[in-house]
Amino acid sequence: MGVDWTALEEAIRVAALRHAAEVIEAHPEQTFYAIALHGVSTEESEAIAMPLLALNSVQALARDRAAESREQLVERGEDVDEPDDYEDRPDADEHNALEPEPPVADEDSLVISDAENDEDSEDDEDADDGEDLDTVLAAIEADLDEDDAESFYSDKWEPSDWHWSSIDLCEEPAAGIWSEALTDQASREGWEPTIKRYYHCLVAVAHSLRDVLNERTSVDLVSYVADEDHAEKLLRLCLTDQQLATHFPQLGDLVQGH
Repeated sequence: MGVDWTALEEAIRVAALRHAAEVIEAHPEQTFYAIALHGVSTEESEAIAMPLLALNSVQALARDRAAESREQLVERGEDVDEPDDYEDRPDADEHNALEPEPPVADEDSLVISDAENDEDSEDDEDADDGEDLDTVLAAIEADLDEDDAESFYSDKWEPSDWHWSSIDLCEEPAAGIWSEALTDQASREGWEPTIKRYYHCLVAVAHSLRDVLNERTSVDLVSYVADEDHAEKLLRLCLTDQQLATHFPQLGDLVQGH
């Protein structure tokens, strides 16, 4: 007996919708931007698992990134509670500081030759060039960091890194029954055709989740099936053209090119 794909799709859709709605309704103050089905490997293995559900909000992403930054500072041995500009704070104790004595200049020291003046000018120009280069490099680095933070391979779009990352859709024994049925079909008809049919089922569920849950979110919810080996293809199958253009413009250009 083969897999009843219609029944499987409906079972996943109903379970995912129920769990996602519970999370969203329990956190009305948060802006949920993405929901994903993940955890199903496209590489041949001993068994085919049921997918996991993941959701994330703008607020949860910002909080997790702040916590990660703090952990990195602690690992480097930096005091995260002390301001970086502590010595320059206006409320620093000036009474205990040693004030340098004013320089005493004689008449000869006030005479500056043209050669010395030229050297000072060159030093100033070199310093200005160095500052300009540092500014440019800092701007480039900031742009790269921003691009990395928004790319598909960043924590923003990696379901396993999200706050709600591993929600089981089916409990035992149902999960085991579906997994066994999928694995048996793969052994009879081949892994590749079975996993392809399974992923078509998951993509259909992702479409349904977006259509239903968009009514409960304040932003256009990005709903997709996640798999690193086929990330771009799955995004094009799951997202609307507008979502591709907004979040992944390079993929959006490819779609328009076709």
